[in-house]
Amino acid sequence: MSKADALGGSATFDAVAQPMSSRAASFAAFSGQASTPVTGHSSPQTPKVPVDQLAANPYNPRATLAAIEEMADSLASRGIIQPLTVVTREAFLAAHPNHASDLASANYVVVDGNRRLAGAKLAGLDDAPVHIDDTLAQDADTLLETALTAAVQHEDLEPLDEAKALERLVEVHGSQRAVARTLGKSSGWVTQRLALLKLTPELKKALEDKTLPVKVARTVGQLPEQQQQSAADEALAQRAKQKSESARKPRSAYPVSTPTASNASAPQSKTASPPDGTPPEDNLMALATELKRRLTPQQLEELAELLLS
Repeated sequence: MSKADALGGSATFDAVAQPMSSRAASFAAFSGQASTPVTGHSSPQTPKVPVDQLAANPYNPRATLAAIEEMADSLASRGIIQPLTVVTREAFLAAHPNHASDLASANYVVVDGNRRLAGAKLAGLDDAPVHIDDTLAQDADTLLETALTAAVQHEDLEPLDEAKALERLVEVHGSQRAVARTLGKSSGWVTQRLALLKLTPELKKALEDKTLPVKVARTVGQLPEQQQQSAADEALAQRAKQKSESARKPRSAYPVSTPTASNASAPQSKTASPPDGTPPEDNLMALATELKRRLTPQQLEELAELLLS
């Protein structure tokens, strides 16, 4: 029996024009793409649940919950605007029977909104609005996938936490390409972020300390470990040089081209050649040859995706 047959009909299945699998229907509701929300044990209205009945997801991909005090201040003044997505205790333990102790006496487990939950507790809120969807906990893979996808979609996720979440998503889906399709991203986007996991411990520490820019880290992470430190040092030196030159350059000191009598009357060619007289197509060929020499086939494919995106 398929998962869809086991679950039976639901509002989400009835709302969409095309047939959907149970997992796809769950994600449609989770991401707000369904016209009618899928609920497990919930009323048509968004219910409110006492904060002490909500447990954080043991599989939350965030290693740390950042800026909780700021979140608490906001929640204290404005309340929780976006409901927390939760599953019932029974549904969670059906997928993860060995985690009863992690939930204490809570009746619900937060799938998306663990940071808001921490902020609500710090702000002293009594209850929180929730969206209950037990189909997100139909099995261990779906619950894990939902939590990871939600975490990756949050822009404030730390780079290394995001990379670890993507790595686990690859384990669930089987390939980077499948993860890219799920998130609506390119394969190159996934590859660049996974590259952070290949950094040396020293560079990972620098990334966490914000002394190594994320863009530089994603580039050098695709190199062999023995080349990473020198490549990072070179990139940082280049950035410092560019910043210094930009600071010294007066804002108004931009060259203005004024046509002269000799070139004003001369017909302009549609395709201008560089100062050395080399045809543009020859320059492109030289660039392509150099890139083939310096990059791996996988890096060339990722570069092509980035240029075409």
